[in-house]
This record gives sequence, structure tokens and C-alpha cells, in this order.
Amino acid sequence: MKDRDTIIQSGMLEQYFLGTLPKEQIAALEKMLAEDEILAVKYSEIETDFENIAFENAVQPPNFIKNNLFVAIQDDDPKVKTLPKEEPPAPKSVNPKVLMWIAAGIAAIFMVSSLWMFTQWNTAQDNLQVTQQELNTIKQQIANLEGNLKDSQLLAEVVKDPNTLQYALKGNDKIPGGLATAYINHESKSAVVNAQKLPALPADKTYQMWADVDGEMINMGIIDKSKDVVILQYIDEAASLNITIEPAGGSDHATVAQLVTNVYL
Repeated sequence: MKDRDTIIQSGMLEQYFLGTLPKEQIAALEKMLAEDEILAVKYSEIETDFENIAFENAVQPPNFIKNNLFVAIQDDDPKVKTLPKEEPPAPKSVNPKVLMWIAAGIAAIFMVSSLWMFTQWNTAQDNLQVTQQELNTIKQQIANLEGNLKDSQLLAEVVKDPNTLQYALKGNDKIPGGLATAYINHESKSAVVNAQKLPALPADKTYQMWADVDGEMINMGIIDKSKDVVILQYIDEAASLNITIEPAGGSDHATVAQLVTNVYL
């Protein structure tokens, strides 16, 4: 079974509450909830959150439903009368129109009640869908934070290595003020770049890094600006590092006319 943090981050508690957790995982999760107090508290918080959402979105049934129901079942003469035993009177005839109105009233109440229940069900389904979307958004935010943390840890490990060489690639007149920092380690044969200070590009463009080896531009990889740190392909015997602007997806050959920054090694 997964550890506590993995269970919380994976959304298993929400799935268990909503009844969508696979059967083979339910017994193990219930055992952990019984043994792990922190996990149990977390599950209780989730229950409370869902209850609050339900109460906040609760809709009271229309008042006329209750009134119409009482009218439909109310007896015209609630008093009990004692009838003579010897000659009971003939049964009181009921006006057919009265029966028709009662039947119509009950049918109307049934239709309104059904419509109200159907509306409530749809509202609950919509709220559940919104809640699931919010949970997915939170999970994505957590995943992004975890990714940024891993990037930061990777950068820290690269920088503290005494064999790592640091190079600043300053932007030319195409991207004035732009800056990328490359970290090259010839011992571990690794290449990493931090390009967060490069200007943002249109969606159909991307940055790409190249290594100049004997006058030939060799592709080191596309620079994904959504990441704090990008791992590139290490190229041996590179004389310089170069960044160009290329079409989205990258190019097989460097567009030298779109060179925005370079540095000699």
C-alpha cells in the first residue's frame, strides 16, 4: 500500500468518499484510515468540505408542494358520526368533478415533485463535476510545484559540483536584456540551461540550443521555458553554445539569421 503522502496527493481519499476507488484498494485504505490518525483527520476534513458544498448548494422544495399535498388528502368532514344500526343511510354520492380535481391535484403534485427531484439530481451531478474539476486543478498545481522543486534540486546539485562550468548567454539586439545561463560539466558529460530570463515567444516559436563543433551547428535540444531548468544533450568538443529562435517543435538545422545569443567555451 502507498504511504500517507502518496495517498493524499493521489486523490485516493476523494475517490473513496465518492465511491469511485477500485474495490481492490478499499480494504487496504480502510485499514490505513483505522491505524493512521493523521490520514483519518485528513479524510474527515474532506468529508466536511463535501458536506459544506452540499449544504451551500442545497435547494429547498417549493412551499406550494406541501400545501397542495395537504389539500389533496384533507377530508371534507373529519368528524366521526355514529350511524343507526337498523337502517344505515345510503352512501353519500361523491361528485365526479371532485374526484377529478383530486386526481388532477395529486398528479400535478407528483409531476412537480418529480421535476424538483430531477433538478436536484442534476444540480448534485453538476456540483460533483465541478468539485472533481477543482480537485484535478489542485492536483495539477501540486504536480507543477513538485516539478519546480525537482528542477531546483537538480540545479543546486549541478551548481555545487566543482567540475561544473557556468556560462552566461546574454541576448543580442533581437532580445535585448535576455539572459540564459548554461551549466556544462565535462566530467559527468551533462549540459543544463536556465532560460527563465529569456523573453517569452509566440506559441508558434521556440528557443533551441546548438553546439558549434568545427563550424557545424549540432542540436542540443529545445528549451522549454515552462521549466526552470532544462536538461540538454551534452556535445563533446563544442567550441561555443548558441541559441536560436526556431518554429515550434524545433528544427533539424540552425536558423543562423535567428541567432539571439551565444558564448564561447
